[in-house]
Amino acid sequence: MIRVGLCDDERASLDKLHSFVEECYTQGRVFARVDSFAGSRELLYEIEDGSRFDLLVLDIEMPDMDGMELAAKARKLLPEVLVIFLTSHMEYVLDAYELSIFRYVPKADSGERLRHALLDAESMIQVQQRESYLIQNQNRLERIPLKHLLYITHEGKNAILVTDLKESDGKPVCHRVRKTLQEVYGELEEKEFCFIDRGCIVNLSQIMSISADTCTLQDGTQLPVSRAKNQGLREQLLEFWKRHI
Repeated sequence: MIRVGLCDDERASLDKLHSFVEECYTQGRVFARVDSFAGSRELLYEIEDGSRFDLLVLDIEMPDMDGMELAAKARKLLPEVLVIFLTSHMEYVLDAYELSIFRYVPKADSGERLRHALLDAESMIQVQQRESYLIQNQNRLERIPLKHLLYITHEGKNAILVTDLKESDGKPVCHRVRKTLQEVYGELEEKEFCFIDRGCIVNLSQIMSISADTCTLQDGTQLPVSRAKNQGLREQLLEFWKRHI
């Protein structure tokens, strides 16, 4: 399932957009939950409260907080979210260039162009979901993009997934899941991850170098490598580099 958030301050336009998006994904046999928000702050509060969206479709011209400001704030909390802008003024495209917006759709020509944008976004989201680790329990459903996952360690009965994303205080964003390291490892693509000692799994794509007892990651993090695991890590990393370089 993908989750879509729509935001437009004009209720009639928002209702029309909601119907269009639901119809598009129903016809495309895409399982999607679509939620509408009549104001930027209403959608932002929902995200700040922990709601996860895969795609946002935003009107740029909104009072109080325009679509560009909303997208920038949402991206800080949802780094992987895709954004489609609806606009009557295409000159905004240059202003929003640094936001890496997925697609811009003119309101005057939003029929088939919007339909194509929605289906293209769904295809990209499916790729993102395949390249993610899913945390799921009774109270929580969250995807951790593998490209942001540095390593996995443990604390008691919990596995701790450490990412290259940062909290507001500069500390790395970590995710806790009540599983053993072996259970987590079994859910990952084994060719992309490796045990470097009994208590740590590393993402091979994040390794920059290996010494006799340490591996250094792209962000400068240094992790201890046990003597028993060192040779296996070197061989697995070499194979990984051959596949990807």
